[in-house]
Amino acid sequence: GGDSAENYFNCTEQVAGVQDTRFQALMPDPLHFLGVTKIHNFISMSDMKYNAIVSTGIEIVNRIEIPKELVPDDAQVEITAKVFHGYNAGE
Repeated sequence: GGDSAENYFNCTEQVAGVQDTRFQALMPDPLHFLGVTKIHNFISMSDMKYNAIVSTGIEIVNRIEIPKELVPDDAQVEITAKVFHGYNAGE
């Protein structure tokens, strides 16, 4: 069938058993280790990353969506699926 945005997370779940295998709750640890307390420009569309960071006390001032022209053609299926599932840079 080929890649499609509609099946992106289903395929991941069939292979890994879960839709997302990354542990976002651990992601802020290196930021704390480095002494980060504020991120002025957070360039990510992931609510999971954003929530993991701010829930540990790090302030994010601006959330910036990844510009469409910077998303490579071979990543369009993935980014479309993620936007459908809530990646929206807080908008």
